[in-house]
Amino acid sequence: PRATRCCRTIMVSKHVASSIFVSILLFQGCAAFTTYSPINSHDNLRSLKPMIQGAGFRSFGVEENIFSNRAGVSNTRLNMMDDEGSGPGTLTSIGILLVMLLFVGTGIAPLMGGGDRDLSIADSVVTRQDSPQKLKNFESSQDRLSRATIQEKLSAVPVFYLSEGGNMKTDIFLSYQEATDASAGKDGVSVRVTSLDQVMYPLILKRGRMRMAPPPPEIEKAEAELSDNPEKAYRLIPSKASVEQANEYKLNLLKNDIPLFVADRLAFAGSKGPQLPLFVDKSDCMLSYQRLRSGKSNLPEQPNIRTTSLLDELYSMEKGTRPGVSQLAFYATAEDVNRAASMIDPLR
Repeated sequence: PRATRCCRTIMVSKHVASSIFVSILLFQGCAAFTTYSPINSHDNLRSLKPMIQGAGFRSFGVEENIFSNRAGVSNTRLNMMDDEGSGPGTLTSIGILLVMLLFVGTGIAPLMGGGDRDLSIADSVVTRQDSPQKLKNFESSQDRLSRATIQEKLSAVPVFYLSEGGNMKTDIFLSYQEATDASAGKDGVSVRVTSLDQVMYPLILKRGRMRMAPPPPEIEKAEAELSDNPEKAYRLIPSKASVEQANEYKLNLLKNDIPLFVADRLAFAGSKGPQLPLFVDKSDCMLSYQRLRSGKSNLPEQPNIRTTSLLDELYSMEKGTRPGVSQLAFYATAEDVNRAASMIDPLR
């Protein structure tokens, strides 16, 4: 029995060591970042919380949370029992601690190369401004996200498509206004809304549907047609404004990719710790930073904006190429979030 308890404790120690590593990362990140809870107002990016039957929106809301001491630092403890017969002895305890140190060391070792010794939550995002050697060989199963987790993140972003006679058109827009413009002058064509998770993997990437909310009828029909005609292609179209903003940073985008913008030292408080926001529009990124700065005068007047893309981040989340990718969150524009909510609930 004692040997069994020891083995079980060693198995637990591996998970505890992983938690310690994440805690270290969050601790270092919060030292460089300032988190705040988004204000629940009409223009807040995630103040709305629509739940769509059959459409897959999870929530546009970020739960407000006030952190004490350092925001998002999780204190991980390993409680050892000293009573006779209730736990491992002294020598075993020492052995367990050595095993924990081994796991912590092997977890941190890949991060020590290439000069990236001081990691923060900012390092959880892959940006085009990163040096080629930054975390070059880092890939961790501990940081790899499941498809369900990725889809939950994508579900916060509304997308718009055209429907005619119950059939979905192939263009999927990030901007409601541009979807409306595309439908202008076309009789019988209407603009519909869904969430990005409903179309990204099933239609854009053609990688099938995992367990998730049932799709709208047009999307369900489109998936069936795609299985019969795999050559058919659906297009994810970023807003023209975001493409122009990306050009300012010489951000080259692949087909079906969208630009994302992140501001250094900007993080949102969430129920699961600080969240690093990835904005689909630079203007919202700037606005959020200025709102934060109004209460933190020691921040620089202008933020350091870095750029990435949706496909870059999806790959990083799937492979675990950055520590702490679970802290990333996608943010759509306030205008499109509000429009999506009004389309779902016209009484708003």
